[in-house]
Amino acid sequence: MARSSVAGPSRQRVPAPSSAVSGFNPARTHFALALPVLGAADKVQVWDVAADSVIAEFELPGAAKAVSVAWSSVSSSGSTKRRRRRKSGSEAAGTDEDVLLVASIKGDQSNLAVYLPSKGEALRTISLPGKVTAMWSDEYGVIIATESNLLVLGPEAAAIAHTFDLPSSVKAPSAVALLPTSTGEELHAIVGAKSVVAVHLSTTSSSITHTSSPLPVSTTSVTSLQPLPNTQQGASFLVVCEDDRTVNQYTFPGSPTAAAKLSYRYTSPTLSPVHSVALSDEFVAALHDDGEISVFPIALTDLNFARPKSNNKPAKVKLVEGKEGKTASICRVEFAPVDDGAPAVLSCGRMVGGGRVKWYSATIEQPEGGLATNVVVKTDAQDLVAPKDTAKGSNNLQRYTAPAHAVQAADDEKDESAAALPADVDMADLTLGERLLAAPTGPQPNGDAAAPPAKGATTAASLTRLLVQALHTSDPALLTLCLSHRDPVLIRNTVRKLPVDLSLPLVKACVERLGQGKGANRRGGGRGGAQNEQQGRGTVEWVKGVLIERGHILMTIPSLPGQLATLSNLLASRMELYEPLVSLSGRLDLALSQIALRRQAAEAMEVDKGDGEHYVEGESDDEVPIEVGEEDEDDIEDINMMGGSSDDEDEDGDEDDSEDEDESDDPLESDEEGLLDLEAEESDDDEDEEGDSDDE
Repeated sequence: MARSSVAGPSRQRVPAPSSAVSGFNPARTHFALALPVLGAADKVQVWDVAADSVIAEFELPGAAKAVSVAWSSVSSSGSTKRRRRRKSGSEAAGTDEDVLLVASIKGDQSNLAVYLPSKGEALRTISLPGKVTAMWSDEYGVIIATESNLLVLGPEAAAIAHTFDLPSSVKAPSAVALLPTSTGEELHAIVGAKSVVAVHLSTTSSSITHTSSPLPVSTTSVTSLQPLPNTQQGASFLVVCEDDRTVNQYTFPGSPTAAAKLSYRYTSPTLSPVHSVALSDEFVAALHDDGEISVFPIALTDLNFARPKSNNKPAKVKLVEGKEGKTASICRVEFAPVDDGAPAVLSCGRMVGGGRVKWYSATIEQPEGGLATNVVVKTDAQDLVAPKDTAKGSNNLQRYTAPAHAVQAADDEKDESAAALPADVDMADLTLGERLLAAPTGPQPNGDAAAPPAKGATTAASLTRLLVQALHTSDPALLTLCLSHRDPVLIRNTVRKLPVDLSLPLVKACVERLGQGKGANRRGGGRGGAQNEQQGRGTVEWVKGVLIERGHILMTIPSLPGQLATLSNLLASRMELYEPLVSLSGRLDLALSQIALRRQAAEAMEVDKGDGEHYVEGESDDEVPIEVGEEDEDDIEDINMMGGSSDDEDEDGDEDDSEDEDESDDPLESDEEGLLDLEAEESDDDEDEEGDSDDE
C-alpha cells in the first residue's frame, strides 16, 4: 500500500534578502542581517559564523525599516582607529571593538543607529539629512549616500563630520564605495546609479576636488560596487547590476583622475542574476539569486583595455538539501579566515526559514592547487537545528533560544511593557476580580454581541494575563472570552506580550476551535461540525497574529507540521463549496442582469410609444388664423353632400366587376356562346348572298 503524504506547510524557496542589509565584520567572523518584521520594526541579528549561533539582536527604534548595514570600529579608550587591511587568519584587535552601523528610514526621516554587538548595547542614534540610499565602510572611513548628498562619518561614529553635495549627473545613488587610492585628507569615492561617477572629497576643505564624467555601466541600477587592490595598471573595482549575470571590472588606468575603462568580465554560465560578490587575495566569488556560487581567479594583471578579456568557465559551488537535491537558498557568502598555505574556504549562510541562517563551509581549492571544478555540499532538508554535541541516533533537537544580548526598542503604546508580564505560567493566575476587569466591552467589529460589559477598556496587558490563565488552566469558557476579541491591533499586541512557550498551545487551541461547532464545550457537544463564518473570522485573526509575530519561533517546534496539517485539511474542507457557490453566484448575477435589461427595454418602449395628444376645444394655446378673401370659382371644389354615395358607387362598381369576372371564369360557357355567335353570322351572310342573287 502506498504511503500517502501528510498535508503540511509548503516548503517554498526562501528568497535571499538584499545585499545592502547584510555584511561581515572586518575579521569575517561575525555576520549581521536586517530582517523585516510584518507590522513592526526591522530586527538586526548578529551571528557568530564559527559557532553558528545568534549572539545579539537589535530592534530598530520607531518601527523604522533598515536600508543599509555596515561595520566599523571604535576604540574603548576613545582614540580614532583606522581599520587594517584584510589578511589571511585572524589578528588581535587590541582594545578596539567592532560596531554595527544600521541606516534606517521612517517616512522622510533617516537615522543611523550604532550598536555594540559584543555587549549588546545601543550606543547612539544619529539623525541624517535626507533619505539614505547606500552606505560603505572600510579602513579609510564611513561614507553615507543620500538622495542629494554624501555624508562622511566622524571619528568614533559620533556624528557626521562632512557633508558634500552630489554632482548633478548623479541622483539617488544606489551604491557607493571608497577606492584604495584614498588618503586621510582626500577620499576617492565612486557613486553608482545607472552610471558610475568618481568623486574626490577633500576632508580638510570640505569640498569636491574632482568629478569624473558619468561612466555608463548598465541599463539597470547598480546594486554593489566592490573595490579591488591597487596595482601598477591602476585602481580597479567590480560592478554588480540588477538582473545582470555578469560582473564587470573597470580600471582607472594610471591615475585615479583618468577616465575609467572596462578591463575584464566575469561571466557565469547560469542564467540567474548576481546577488553579491566576495573577494579574497586570489579569487572572486559571485553568489547568484538561485543559490549557485561561481568562483573566478581574480584578474589584476595583464589587463587589456582595448579588447577586455572574459572568463566564462568558473568553478561552481552549490548547497543541496534533501534527497531530491534541490539548491538551497543562500543569503550571503564570504571567504573564511584561514591560516597561510591552507586551502580557500567559503562560508555560506543558508536561509532555513523563520529568519534563521545556518552556516556551512565549502572548500573550493584543491590540496595540490587550483580551483575545484564542482563543489557540492549536502545539507539536511529538515529546518530544525540539532546541537553539535547530540549523540548519534538521538532525537533531541535544539529549541529556540534567545540571543545572549537583545535590545528591544521602546514601545509607542502607553501600556505595560512585555518585560513586566510574568514569564512563569504558574505565577500568572488571576483573581475573579481581575478576570472581570479584563472582560471585553462594547460591540465587536463584525457587529456581534460582546461578552458582558466591564467598566474599563480592554488592553493588551490585561488580555495577555487572561489568555495565559486560560491556556494554563485549559478553561474553555475563559478561552472563548479571550478569543472573542477580533481587533487585529489588539490581537497583535497581545501575541507580542504572550510568553514564547505558549505560542504553540495558542495555535493548537485555535485550530481545535475552528473544527468545533457552537457550544461544543456544553453538554451534548453543541450543534454543527465547525464554527460558522462569524465565529471563525475571529479565530482566524488569532491564528494569523500568532503566525506573523511568532512564526520564526514556531518553525523550530517539531510538532508544528502536524498542527498546520490539521489546519490545512480544515481549510480545504471549508473551501470545497467555494467553487460551486461561485458558479451559482455567477448564474444568479447573469439571470438578474438579463431581467434588468428586459425591464429597461420595456420601459424604453413605453416611453417611445407615449399616450398621444388630446385636443380640447377652448384650451388650445395655439390659434390658427383663418384667411378670408375672394376665391375663384375654379378653386371651389364640388362637395358631395350625400354622405357615403361615393362609397356605394364604388361598391356597386366593384360588384359588377366581380360579376363579370365570375361570368368569364367558366371556359365552357364562353366557348358555347362563341360558337352560337359564329353560326348566326354565317346564316346572316348566306341570306344576304341569296338576296343579291335574286335581284340580279
